[in-house]
Amino acid sequence: MSSISEVLGADHRDCDALFASVAETAERGEWSNCRERVAAFSQSLKHHMKIEEQALFPAFEEATGIGGGPTRAMRHEHRQMLALLDAVAAAAAAHDAARFRAAARSFTTLMSSHGAKEETVLYPMCDELLRQMSGEQLWQMVPRP
Repeated sequence: MSSISEVLGADHRDCDALFASVAETAERGEWSNCRERVAAFSQSLKHHMKIEEQALFPAFEEATGIGGGPTRAMRHEHRQMLALLDAVAAAAAAHDAARFRAAARSFTTLMSSHGAKEETVLYPMCDELLRQMSGEQLWQMVPRP
């Protein structure tokens, strides 16, 4: 069985690669392609955040009773990342290389810091909780359709 750290950490690396391709197209001045890649990256990032915010974070909070700790900080950083991604998209739409570089630099700095915190603190805590739970406890935490 894969761990949360393995699965979501791999998703972080996939997102990093997608965003690198966004930046590469901007550096080449391929603005149409850049906008398409920003849209694809945004979709991937939002999917990752949805998994965390609708499944992982609530399960962590329920299992630990900690609602104001690391998950609150991660949710806040998600909002910040989305705002910075909007700035990246706006710069790409305006074909503004300088503005794009500045927004992309801010975004990647936050994304790297955020991912490191999840991968070194939150995900290992979640992995440990899973190791401690029985199969019945795990099934109780699975969202029902």
